[in-house]
Amino acid sequence: MENKKKRGRNNKKQTGRGQTGKRPIHTKTGGAEAARKQNGQRNPQASMPDVLTEWFYMSDREMKAAALKEALEDTACQVEYWEEAQVLEIGLEGGGALDVEVIKPRLGEAGADAFLEEHQVRFLCYITFLPEHYEAARAVMEHISGRIGGFFCGDTEDFTPVIRTPAIAEQG
Repeated sequence: MENKKKRGRNNKKQTGRGQTGKRPIHTKTGGAEAARKQNGQRNPQASMPDVLTEWFYMSDREMKAAALKEALEDTACQVEYWEEAQVLEIGLEGGGALDVEVIKPRLGEAGADAFLEEHQVRFLCYITFLPEHYEAARAVMEHISGRIGGFFCGDTEDFTPVIRTPAIAEQG
């Protein structure tokens, strides 16, 4: 059976989706990989299975990026927050980072926008991280979802996989 990788909409890699016009701080093919090649270091991604590193955070609530920062106050995560740009860099265990950029809750594609309408998305963020930091990134995504609700979903044609944790208020 053929192994099909999940790819972003239109079957191409979706990079730098944000509204600032800048690429995310960390990307699969970003500066760190180029530096490793230049220094003759082995690429750690070569032995890693395919890991989805581009996600969305969606919520039916109106909020700002500060809500995600506040959701992490009870963790050891170091968070850099740029209020004017509505951008966060969340330090992950093991030295990586999860980059978060708030974007308008419209993606400009009929099917994608229908998904946003169906889920009543009022707050949308684009999330990126390096594949070697998947486990730590997933833990942070689960924590945020558990604290403030909403859900994370892959930047794929069908918005899968989904990470949704019942809110702490619902768990108690």
